[in-house]
Amino acid sequence: MKTIERVPVVQQVVENLKEFIMTSGIQVGDKLPTENELCKQLSVGRSTVREAFRILQTSGFVEIKPGRGAFVARIKETDLNDIVQWFVENEVELKDCIEVRSAIEPLSIKLAIARCTAEDIEELQETHEQFVKAVEGSDVAAIAKYDELFHNQIVEKSKNILLMSINEKVSEWVHTFRSKTFQVHQNAENAVEPHTNIMNAIKARDVEAGELFMRKHIQRILEDLTVIIKK
Repeated sequence: MKTIERVPVVQQVVENLKEFIMTSGIQVGDKLPTENELCKQLSVGRSTVREAFRILQTSGFVEIKPGRGAFVARIKETDLNDIVQWFVENEVELKDCIEVRSAIEPLSIKLAIARCTAEDIEELQETHEQFVKAVEGSDVAAIAKYDELFHNQIVEKSKNILLMSINEKVSEWVHTFRSKTFQVHQNAENAVEPHTNIMNAIKARDVEAGELFMRKHIQRILEDLTVIIKK
C-alpha cells in the first residue's frame, strides 16, 4: 500500500485550472475567470489563486497581462518539439541575452562576495537548497522560480544600483527562457552543480572562484541552448 500524501492546495488549484483549460473548449487567447471569481468558485484565498496563475504561466498555459487579467496561452501539454521550435524562433534574442548575462553576472558575484553579510549568505543558501529540492522533485515552476531568485539575489548582494537596474531588464526576458529550458529536465540537472560551486565560493568568500564558476555556468547555459536548437 502507498503512503497517503496530502496535495498542497495551490497544486490542487493548478490541476483544476489546467483541466479546465484543456477540456472545457476554451481557446488560446480567451480570458480566464478573475481572481475574485476563482476564489469564490474554488473556496480558496487570493494568494493561492495568484500562485496557481504564476505556476501556470511558468508552464506556458497562462499569460498574465497586467491590469487585464489571465489569458489562455495554450490548451495542451507541451512536447519537446514545441520547446525546440520556440528556441529556434528566439535563438538570436536568447544568445543576445546570454551575452549580456555573461558580462553582468560575473561582475555581480565578485561584488556580492566582497560586500555580502552573513545574513545575505544564509538567504542565498536557503534559495539554493530550495532550487536543488525543486530539481529533485522535477517541479518545473519551482525550478524556474528559485533559479531566477538565486541569480537575482546575487545581483542584489552586489549593492550596485546600476547592475540591479540592468539585471531587472534582462530578467524580464530570461523569465520566459527559464520556463522553457527547465522543461528539459537535463537542463535543470545541469544547473545544480554550477549553483553548488557558486554557493560554496560565496560561503568561502572566494572572489576568483565565484567569478570563474559563474562564467562556466553561463557558458553551460549557452551550450544547453545550442543542444536544444540542434535537435
